[in-house]
Amino acid sequence: MQFICMQSWVPLRSEQSSSSEMVSSLLFGETCLLIEETVEWINVSCDHDGYQGWIPQSYVRPALDNFREWNRKVAVHGAIMQNSTGRIDLSPGSIIPNDLECNLSGSVFRYSDARVFEPENADAAGLANLFLHTPYLWGGRSVWGIDCSGLVQVVYGILGKPLPRDASQQVNTGSAVSFAEQQSGDLAFFEKDERITHVGIVLSDNRIIHASGKVRIDFLTESGIINSETGQNTHALSCIKRV
Repeated sequence: MQFICMQSWVPLRSEQSSSSEMVSSLLFGETCLLIEETVEWINVSCDHDGYQGWIPQSYVRPALDNFREWNRKVAVHGAIMQNSTGRIDLSPGSIIPNDLECNLSGSVFRYSDARVFEPENADAAGLANLFLHTPYLWGGRSVWGIDCSGLVQVVYGILGKPLPRDASQQVNTGSAVSFAEQQSGDLAFFEKDERITHVGIVLSDNRIIHASGKVRIDFLTESGIINSETGQNTHALSCIKRV
């Protein structure tokens, strides 16, 4: 059975407990497949990346046939689904109906207040800036909290380039380029103890946007990230990939 996220976002947890680790999250309109079901929780596999975890049953609803046809992605901050009685705030990367309205428990909600994704008007750097200053949240993928690989995954998902969930998986995609060949929109990966632990999106003028404490813009050098506020080298560069 397929389920769909009908809230702004929902946490995907490692165990059937609200106090367990949040390993990832689903945005409005994203779907998942049922693996196992208990009285209050469902164990699911996310359709967009295969990531698995537990979600309270009340956070999602079974996906009807028309939900499977949704493919319009929100590429702005401040978009909402609303009716006369309420609203659902949408983060960039949310998926909405092609006809811009949906029926939730007998109540029709309509998309408003912002535009949907237009490929000719978007790039990775511009989309990443929608998340600037978003607080860091392990497992987060929204403007209310996001981690480094979540930022990269959502941005490239909006661009129609699906990526795995974790930086250690994302590094296996794309083609390697040298530091001198870097372009805005490339992905820079960073290592610690020979393990990929961080990722960010390259900007122009040797800068990078990434989630570290918050989504921020710092300087990118051949040795790694230089914090724009403290001047400290915070992450060791491993490689740069072009997706």
